[in-house]
Amino acid sequence: METSTPVETVRRSRRRRSAFPWSERHDHRNPAVKEVHEDRTFGERVADAVAKFGGSWPFIFVFLGLIVAWMVLNTVFLARLLHHKQFDPYPFIALNLVLSALAGLQAPIIMMSQNRAAARDEALAGHHYVEAQKGEQMLLTLRDLLQANTDLTKQVHELTTEIHRVVAKEKGPAPRS
Repeated sequence: METSTPVETVRRSRRRRSAFPWSERHDHRNPAVKEVHEDRTFGERVADAVAKFGGSWPFIFVFLGLIVAWMVLNTVFLARLLHHKQFDPYPFIALNLVLSALAGLQAPIIMMSQNRAAARDEALAGHHYVEAQKGEQMLLTLRDLLQANTDLTKQVHELTTEIHRVVAKEKGPAPRS
């Protein structure tokens, strides 16, 4: 039976990723991140989803496709259908208005998501600090226990040496053969 290394497993999981990265579920194993993630409001969840989709390659390709479609539709198809009366002629003022409105709405939503990411990072840093403090306290306790063990070992050695001296005195000098 063939076993795979962790690197191969990660590569396979990357290949299986969806074309829609915003639709994947994330595993929040760290308790601090899990707590912050579960305490999100509806608006925060929407902001995270919009920021996740807005910061992906599929969004860029879909957005560029819509812009090109708008331009082609207005310059070629509608001009023929409406007898050279385009809905949004060449400077594409309506398209500029739509793009500006989209940017105006998308920017604060992405900033809200970034604020949530900063809060999550802060909670994670606080959790790491507490864990580091516990680890440091454990190391101090282990150092004290090791020192106590060393002192006891020295006492046992001294007592063993004393016992050997006493036993050697009671036996007297060893006979010479």
